[in-house]
Amino acid sequence: MEEEVTQNTSSEITKGNSISVLETKEFTKAMAIGVLADFADGRNTQTEKMAITRDFDLIKNNLNFKLPNKILFDIFHEIKQDLTDFLRKKLHNADIQINATITAEETKAKPRTEQEKFESMAEKNPAIWKLKEALGLDLLF
Repeated sequence: MEEEVTQNTSSEITKGNSISVLETKEFTKAMAIGVLADFADGRNTQTEKMAITRDFDLIKNNLNFKLPNKILFDIFHEIKQDLTDFLRKKLHNADIQINATITAEETKAKPRTEQEKFESMAEKNPAIWKLKEALGLDLLF
């Protein structure tokens, strides 16, 4: 069983149903974001779209996605090959690699005590300190 191999003018090799890109054109982060948006539009689930549209670092031809949790990380790895092929074809660059890392999002501790609650509110609105002083309130509870 022989597969027909043809070379297109755009430096793509067609082998059966798959297409391999041989070019290595330069691209910008803005171009990659546009292609990622196109790929996300073609996806079925919202979680896949969330994984694809996350922030990423572009270092040469490597896109390093920053994902906030393991769920998006697992979904990303399910679609990684399709995404890589899509990026390589649309951006005309065979050297594109994609990776993902889980980055813990910083969470602020919620104020628990009355003192912490007051300080949290005063941080958002400094006029609360003036009000406390004007009314002669004491923060010892």
